[in-house]
Amino acid sequence: MFSTRPVRDEKNLHGKQHREAVKKVKETVEDGDFAAVLGPRRVGKTSVINVFLNRYGSKYKYLYYDLAFGMGREAISYTELTPVLTNISEEDLEYSATLNLGLVKMDIRPRGIAEFQNAFLNLMRHINSEGKKAVVIFDEAQVLPRFAPLNMLGMLQTISDGFENVTVILSGSMPGLLERIINPTGDRPFFARYVERINISRWDVGESVEYLKKGLPDSPEEELREAAKELSNVPGFLAYYGKLRTKGRTHEEALSMTVNYAVKLWKEDLRNFIRIYRSPAYIIGLRTIAKGPSYGVTTEEVVTEITSTLKISERRAKEVLKNLVDGGFLVKPRRGVYQIPERPLRKAVLEFKSEASWEGYP
Repeated sequence: MFSTRPVRDEKNLHGKQHREAVKKVKETVEDGDFAAVLGPRRVGKTSVINVFLNRYGSKYKYLYYDLAFGMGREAISYTELTPVLTNISEEDLEYSATLNLGLVKMDIRPRGIAEFQNAFLNLMRHINSEGKKAVVIFDEAQVLPRFAPLNMLGMLQTISDGFENVTVILSGSMPGLLERIINPTGDRPFFARYVERINISRWDVGESVEYLKKGLPDSPEEELREAAKELSNVPGFLAYYGKLRTKGRTHEEALSMTVNYAVKLWKEDLRNFIRIYRSPAYIIGLRTIAKGPSYGVTTEEVVTEITSTLKISERRAKEVLKNLVDGGFLVKPRRGVYQIPERPLRKAVLEFKSEASWEGYP
């Protein structure tokens, strides 16, 4: 019941929004459009894609790339761009396409970026010519621009413009950053004429309690509601809590262990983010909001704290806040107010000041 790994079987996919997202991905692929599966970290985006592939994958040829390894890295080698999953069989390909597949999978080492890029596009061209739908999936796609000088976004644009039978699914746990790739200028797309946005949010309290009750039917509802509240209705964390309960942990033990686990993961996410942006302004902004009231801190209060501490411009301080929202570390429930979206994240921010990885930042 409580899988701490992304699920593949639709019967184990909880949440109406998640099940509807699987159907929406299928409809988008059939329509030939690109899709972007967007949502916070650990909300179940990968599970949605896995269930889609498990249920419908036999209808399509596909390449599935998991780019999570690139989080926190400013540059990534094209030789690391290898699919973790594919159902494209060499037996079904002609000789030249087999060579291209080998280069794409890195079974045959490309002699350079140009050879890899040509192999990728030639493979897509061959699959497209067969007239059968094909799908290329990039999980954590916000890191795609970091494969420079490999022009990944240009390759996606070529697919969009020239290969009508090939579609692309992007997912990202930093929705705002991925949105910048999809539509960087605000008025025109970068690599596809149309991208279907499929948004997945955290569960509400009712969905969280219902999920926990399935595997913990004898547990008092007040315990399950407390778990949902303290873990901010995040599916991945609730699954971890449920797993601990089924292994014999008490409610108090399981909740404490899960909060610690969640805080640890959030700290790693924060490290990765800071490695890219390299400014103490992000730490100051997050701490100011984390120390404030749960209903939020105003833009003016945060900007004042950042500018007075670092002597940077108000415009730059507001850019910091926008990047934190786009990165999924802040939300704006109403105009001019910022909140930390999850309780474990708030705790992670407040604890992070004593860690060696923050050395050099105030």
